[in-house]
Amino acid sequence: MTSMDGKSVKKLFLHDKPFMLLQAINDSNGHVYAAMVSKKIDCSYAYIVKLIRLMSKMSLLMVDENNHKKTVIITPKGKKLLKTLSEIK
Repeated sequence: MTSMDGKSVKKLFLHDKPFMLLQAINDSNGHVYAAMVSKKIDCSYAYIVKLIRLMSKMSLLMVDENNHKKTVIITPKGKKLLKTLSEIK
């Protein structure tokens, strides 16, 4: 699943948690941290970090490291994908 072809994106988003991750980050006001998202969508912190890393490689999310705190930001590409997935659901 490390390749960035269409199959890996389909495989990733056939699960609920990746969609919920994008939605939680998009809906949050202020700074978003992996631990906050983990609690919000009831998912393990390790899995959320793995998804964030993968989505960052796909340019769907961006991680901003400021003062040793990593905040997660959804990119325009991530917002577009979230909108498309929301229409399907």
